[in-house]
Amino acid sequence: MSEGDEYLRMYPRLEKWVHRCVGCQHRGYKPELPAHIPPGGAAKNIRSLFDELSLNGDGLCQQCARNVGRGNAGA
Repeated sequence: MSEGDEYLRMYPRLEKWVHRCVGCQHRGYKPELPAHIPPGGAAKNIRSLFDELSLNGDGLCQQCARNVGRGNAGA
């Protein structure tokens, strides 16, 4: 289990700011994560434990979306 996963286990309500690519299963924080969320320092901690991750309408990260176009989803 990663340090980020452990953090989210301690603060499960922060899970709403982290999502997962349906192709490669990579987890990252949502680009719309605000600068400050309670408890104090939570947004900073999430940013330090996860990379920013944008998903398209199908729930795919940019790399997986490109691979789908080539017939290699999740590669």
